[in-house]
Amino acid sequence: MNLTRNILLVGCLLMRVTTMHAAAPDKMVLGVELGARFLVPTCSAGEISFSSRLCFNGALINHKAWGADEYYVSLPSAGTPPYVRGELRVSVVNGIVESVQIGTWGIQAQGGALAALTKQYGEPTRARKQMQNALRSRFPTRFAEWDLRDFSVKFDGTTGSIDWGRIEVTTHRYRKLVKDYEQRSPADSSR
Repeated sequence: MNLTRNILLVGCLLMRVTTMHAAAPDKMVLGVELGARFLVPTCSAGEISFSSRLCFNGALINHKAWGADEYYVSLPSAGTPPYVRGELRVSVVNGIVESVQIGTWGIQAQGGALAALTKQYGEPTRARKQMQNALRSRFPTRFAEWDLRDFSVKFDGTTGSIDWGRIEVTTHRYRKLVKDYEQRSPADSSR
């Protein structure tokens, strides 16, 4: 009886250890894990536009004033959701992924993007619709935010144009880093 109990106890402990290292599904953003080491390889010459794997453009790395390196990550053409437009912008601090920005196809894709985000993160903490009269749109733009334990998600159905939108998944640590930098030097803050 003691042997059986000990085996079960060891089995439970091993299961706990192995699952602790698995990524929480909500921290995976199109194959990039928020809060983990940035391990995406550099793209080869022909892969930047049409890739069969995640890779980043080694010639396009922005070094931000607040200490982040911003990588442009190409997505594999197969399996990328239809609302995604272009590559991911991944912000990395000290080798750790702190923020992932995803461009979207704006107003025409906002329904699909919002549905996918709601499926992944649950109902938004805040959501609103707003007519964008300056954009001459007949449909309201949708905005939503999720406040989660280690990070937040922000969805803008449109950003300055009806055919561009944005999803931003950011750690609280990174949001604070950017905010602190902007408060120290408001005239110098370039995003």
